[in-house]
Amino acid sequence: MHKPALAGVLVLLLACPAPGRAAVTGVVFQISTTKVASWKVAMHNVHNLEATGISGHDIEIVILGPAIHILLKSSPVAPNLTRLYASGVTIDACRAAIRRARLAPGAILPFVHYIRSGIAEVVRRERQGWAYIRP
Repeated sequence: MHKPALAGVLVLLLACPAPGRAAVTGVVFQISTTKVASWKVAMHNVHNLEATGISGHDIEIVILGPAIHILLKSSPVAPNLTRLYASGVTIDACRAAIRRARLAPGAILPFVHYIRSGIAEVVRRERQGWAYIRP
């Protein structure tokens, strides 16, 4: 499916809940790969979602596992994350992944929100009715 078409499908899913189901209240993106190309796709997807003009929806990016290095100040996508944060996107970091990677707190982008478990946050959001995307 083409990327613009994917964004359009997501807009329809958010705007038109299935009968008997509540509307989606937010979108949670999971990033857990070491592939920089996948990181960029995820951020492009978030940008496309924001560009649709949907208001009142929260967007959260949960970074976990080996992808935790995306949050370093020296990361190739640090400027992208900074722009997304400035637009209101929540950027979460799995504390367990940070501990396993032995990352120094000063090396991580300053606006990152620390959570106990990345996968638990994804599950929690899904249970709350959030749309789940793993690019």
